[in-house]
Amino acid sequence: MKALYKKVVSRVLVVLALALATSTAFSQLKIGTNPTVINKSSILELESDRQGFLLPRLTDTTQINGLTPPDGMLIYLASPAGSGRGLYIRKSGIWQRFTTDSISLQNWSKNGDVLLGTEKLGSLNAQALKIITNNINRIIVDGNTGDVAISNNTSVGKTLTVTDTTITRRLQVADSVQFKALNSTTSLTEILVIDTANGGSIRRRTIATDAFKNWFIGAFKNTDNPNGLERIVGATADSLVLHAASANTPGGVSNTTQTFSGHKTFQDSLTAAQTLLVGSTGSANSTLQVTGSVSLPIKTISASTALTSSDYTVLVNANGGAVTVTLPAPAASIVGRTYIIKKIAGGLANDVIVSGSIEDGTSFSLYNDWTVVKVQTDGSKWYVIK
Repeated sequence: MKALYKKVVSRVLVVLALALATSTAFSQLKIGTNPTVINKSSILELESDRQGFLLPRLTDTTQINGLTPPDGMLIYLASPAGSGRGLYIRKSGIWQRFTTDSISLQNWSKNGDVLLGTEKLGSLNAQALKIITNNINRIIVDGNTGDVAISNNTSVGKTLTVTDTTITRRLQVADSVQFKALNSTTSLTEILVIDTANGGSIRRRTIATDAFKNWFIGAFKNTDNPNGLERIVGATADSLVLHAASANTPGGVSNTTQTFSGHKTFQDSLTAAQTLLVGSTGSANSTLQVTGSVSLPIKTISASTALTSSDYTVLVNANGGAVTVTLPAPAASIVGRTYIIKKIAGGLANDVIVSGSIEDGTSFSLYNDWTVVKVQTDGSKWYVIK
């Protein structure tokens, strides 16, 4: 009888314990040691000094993703390959890995890091490394060549060293280069020169010490010099003197009598204030003296034409019908201009009409073949000279 009583009491205690546990589960639950001591802010508390909390261990997230897991879910990813193993939390619709101390030590801190000297920053493939500010590329390191492109002004506080061969031009400047606050010295003889044969690379060259003297431009000389320029060496300064050109030497143009040699071409107009002699040497006996043949422009037309400053003799073929030759309007800028107009074909049936302000009329006609007229303007009207 006593044994039966104990058995009944035991079953009642178990039922009471289950009832209490069920009641507690609706509020807070403590598992482990000290079950009666629970943190007020926790809904579930685990406490043990020799056991841990074992999360579900998944080999991948394919199946659980099909169940639409909510944010805040925890899993342990135990992938067979070992890559990516760790504790993950569902956040913003994706699984994000908790960072451990061993992994975080490999990351760069925005506040700086204590480095061992073996760390690296960059890419392990051929992709470029880009450094940005304000979402704009500022420095780009090319993944293939290693070339560095800097998009804005760059200030170098101390020394910029570029290791290069003689002509590969590792340091290239697409725009101008400005040097500020350079130290002056009288003992150095090294200068930088531009090597145009190798794409404009900069090279160092040693020159004579006296090349750094104070140079100034000396007075012009009317005497000949084989080079046209002469360096006159002084005690403290050298001068550069330009000599006048002659028939045998180069040089400058003087304000005295001077002879030039070689063919010369003037792109624009040429003005002689006094006289001009062509074809000989000496002085002209008239404003213009030509000692030789003269070549003047001549052309043939068969349609109406307005004459210009490049015309002189005009042969008119009127076989196809009447032809009008229009003279320029008289003006002070063309005083003295002369034209010769001759009818060479067309007969009496087709006239050649010379149109313009001609003496007291506005035009006159050439009827017969081989008729010729010469006109000249005084700036106010045209006159028939012949």
